[in-house]
Amino acid sequence: MIRLAAALAVLLLPLAAAAAQPDEGPPRWAANIARKQHVIMNGLPRAYASAHDALPDTRAKLARGATVFNRHCASCHGWNGQGTGPEAFALVPAPADLEWLWNKPKSKSESYMYWSIAEGGRQFDSDMPAFKSTLSKKDIWSVIAYVRAGMPRSSP
Repeated sequence: MIRLAAALAVLLLPLAAAAAQPDEGPPRWAANIARKQHVIMNGLPRAYASAHDALPDTRAKLARGATVFNRHCASCHGWNGQGTGPEAFALVPAPADLEWLWNKPKSKSESYMYWSIAEGGRQFDSDMPAFKSTLSKKDIWSVIAYVRAGMPRSSP
């Protein structure tokens, strides 16, 4: 009986957290739209506009990307990148769905992705942390390669 109650509590906690979120402030999708609108209107910040990974996307790079993603990103973005990780339901706005990046040409998405990961989302009222001081450039590029490859490993 105690196990059943604990299991129900774990399952219902994200729903309770989402229900407890105030209606004030930006809607859950606002930061994702704000970031894209910022780029459409202003372009990427100069420091990131020409960011490019010259190294090929090898199996080792994708494996490193999977490890870094699982450690730093999956709790919010989910194992499948849809923004449905176990911590996602408590975040306003919700984490971005990364699936749309899989089909974008590398030349159009990699600098956007690098900027998003490095700088996080504070300027867009998002809880996305800035990783430029936490992850190495190699780690960030590995995560980008992993996401762009369609996140070939969907769970740890």
